[in-house]
Amino acid sequence: MAGVHETAMEGETDQRTIEHVQAIATQAKLDPTDLAPISQCLYFAEELNPEEMALLQVEDGMLEHLMEGSSLIVRGDKQENAILCTNDRTFDMKKQQTSNTLLLLPECQTVADMKDADQSLYDRQVVGYVHSYYELRRMRPKLQKLHILLDDRAYKGAMYEADHDEDDEDEPKLYTLADLKSRIQASEEEIMAELKKIKACCINSYWRVLEYNYENQVLSHIVNLVEENSWNYKEIPLNETLEVLQSLEPRIILEHCLNCHGEKFEKDDVIYYALDEDKVCRSFAELLLRPADKFNFSEFLQSWQMSVPETMTTGLHQLQGMALIDKTSRPEVIWYFPVSALPEDEKDRFDTLFRTREKWTKDDIEPYIQDLVTAKTSAGALLTKHTRSSMGPNGVKLYNSKRPVR
Repeated sequence: MAGVHETAMEGETDQRTIEHVQAIATQAKLDPTDLAPISQCLYFAEELNPEEMALLQVEDGMLEHLMEGSSLIVRGDKQENAILCTNDRTFDMKKQQTSNTLLLLPECQTVADMKDADQSLYDRQVVGYVHSYYELRRMRPKLQKLHILLDDRAYKGAMYEADHDEDDEDEPKLYTLADLKSRIQASEEEIMAELKKIKACCINSYWRVLEYNYENQVLSHIVNLVEENSWNYKEIPLNETLEVLQSLEPRIILEHCLNCHGEKFEKDDVIYYALDEDKVCRSFAELLLRPADKFNFSEFLQSWQMSVPETMTTGLHQLQGMALIDKTSRPEVIWYFPVSALPEDEKDRFDTLFRTREKWTKDDIEPYIQDLVTAKTSAGALLTKHTRSSMGPNGVKLYNSKRPVR
């Protein structure tokens, strides 16, 4: 134990002595050998306002983050539950009540703090008290709103920008990074990672996604230029590409499209891009699938291969998390089914998946739950929690819902 703690109101003339403390310990039938040699007497300040203070339970790493002078930020719109963010993590905040009154003492010491104490009795002032604290739990960032906000004002090309009146309250708004951080319940690093994932571009300080037809139009310009010049798709010169195509599209959009579909590298002091076959083929597949309801699978495969550059080969792995194939129908069909359109909530996600398809193979369902995986919860754990497995007619394990799906 850390010694005897007793309380009194500030201003009392009867200051505690070590003899008084020992007498109290005897009355309380405490064994002196169980006590630390240091005693702390608690005195209440004259004015205590519990509403001015709140306790926040934090992780060790978060405490170090604060001690280094960094900030914790509470984010979300008024109608949303409060969440708290560091620069790279997101936490749910829940107010927890405690049956005990928690006293706040800036100078209260623990046994570890008392090693260098030079006296046996200290006076400590209670500056506040609370009956609750905020508990933090690590959570997945809520990023679906980011998609909604940016989709409302997708960039379709410079010629369409003149049609928008920024002073019109009914016009979809544009968002800077600061705007997004104030609206999206996620840390800055998580927001930036999602902006990269959805291929957003910063144009005139505002973050925009490219309208999918427009994005493919820009990509087609680049592909056509490569073919006209018989360039290698793994070695596209950046400056020459920008010089030739800047009359058709803004340079920033051209370079952004190259970044989204390839990797930059330098060779002999010249900057090049190597297009990624999977990313390019996936973009052309999306262009074919988005407008269609259900596409004859065989016809889709032919159209898809014909739409991509001659040196590239399409493959079903490029469609993961974007399209579903029904091989039980006659003829077989494929349709657009992007993971980005699914609910963020774990239970709602699985309900939607099983409303769409009664039984799933592991290979088919995993791309649609991968974004729900955390450091503590694997895809396998999610499947165990929400599904039952059975063996299909071909010896392939199938997963169906554990609960009735409405």
